[in-house]
Amino acid sequence: MRRWFQARQLREQVLMATFLTLAVLAWGFGALGRVRSRATDWKSAREDLAAQQLWLDRKQEIEARSRAAVHDLDPARTYDATRLVAVITGLADEAGLAPAVDSPATQQTAQFSHHQVRVAFQRAKLDSLLKFYDALSRQAPYLSLDRITVQADRADAEALSVTLQISATQIAGRRP
Repeated sequence: MRRWFQARQLREQVLMATFLTLAVLAWGFGALGRVRSRATDWKSAREDLAAQQLWLDRKQEIEARSRAAVHDLDPARTYDATRLVAVITGLADEAGLAPAVDSPATQQTAQFSHHQVRVAFQRAKLDSLLKFYDALSRQAPYLSLDRITVQADRADAEALSVTLQISATQIAGRRP
């Protein structure tokens, strides 16, 4: 290979050396980027592992707090999907609002059913919305407000268009 290279003209030698140098630099920068990416992944994995270990270290405390929280809940006061919609509609009527309520979405486990419903208010006054929110917050921990989107109404400067996502967890049965 050396004889072949030396048999070339000087400009060909310079050109080949330049191309070879550029190829090595491109490969080096690519390898450096891959090493940097792997180091970032490794650091992220170590941080995730540390966070998981923290939760595992606090397992008994978390379980004790969960048992205490569930013990304080009254299964008769939890809401099924139908009752969730009825309570939200009733609270909205009391606040002077006309809601558009979507069908509830339900996720079930052996012990719990988690119901979520989307509620929309068009051209609602702030006072009525605050009254609804206060009534809803008094239903905690059986009802919770998960998400809220507020937009000013284009037709009426004092009115708001509001979309809420409200959820309720129904306890199916109590473990001994």
